[in-house]
Amino acid sequence: MNNVNAYVSPPLTEAIIEIIFDGELKPKDFEKITKKLKKDYPNLQQIDTVGISLQPNLHGNNLTISQQSTGKKLTTNDETDILILSRQKLAIARLAPYLGWDHLFAKVVASWKVWKSVCRSQPIIRVGVRYINRIDIPIDSQGQIKNEDYLNIYPHLPESIDKPMLNYLNQVTLPTSNEHWNTTVTSTNMPSPRINSMSLLLDIDVFRIKDIPIKEEDFLASLSDARDIKNDLFEQCITSKARELFN
Repeated sequence: MNNVNAYVSPPLTEAIIEIIFDGELKPKDFEKITKKLKKDYPNLQQIDTVGISLQPNLHGNNLTISQQSTGKKLTTNDETDILILSRQKLAIARLAPYLGWDHLFAKVVASWKVWKSVCRSQPIIRVGVRYINRIDIPIDSQGQIKNEDYLNIYPHLPESIDKPMLNYLNQVTLPTSNEHWNTTVTSTNMPSPRINSMSLLLDIDVFRIKDIPIKEEDFLASLSDARDIKNDLFEQCITSKARELFN
């Protein structure tokens, strides 16, 4: 497989590698892992889930609101490297500016080794390599863009509908060229931070849910396979006109 082109201004906004385990960590092990990871990610924020329950009774309805801590978000001081930690999940993310695969992979390896130093025998049920791209496109004199000029995945409307699309969302999940990996590719439009522009989002998630390698060296090597698949998919999803925007 070919690696993605080295663009001058790549559209990547976030790269994430997520590992989901079978079963939850014990609370004490979760705290051990958090403490060790905090050395590299000094800023910590609780992730809370709010639950609302409405139960009828003789006097009307009883509304109960509960809040539960479901994980932790750890970041570096510049908040460009992020780690999401729960009792069943380890996710490592890098925001723009993207420093390359080697930087992200090194972060994953370091965090993975911390997790395994505390919990050695926890099987993995899902691993995903996900890259989110935002393509900023200058609008034409009518304040529009043609999606198909920039992406090869886009909505198609009947010719009888002559009104411009205000919003759209395309998503497809399918096998990849590698029998072990599937992918979910999402495309949508969004406001652009640039003046006189519109943005298209291209979100590529390459994931594996079966036959995940057990040996550490094989598992870590498989992440590079997913990255190569993602690179190929990215190039297939964009057009030459989009590439011009990145150089």
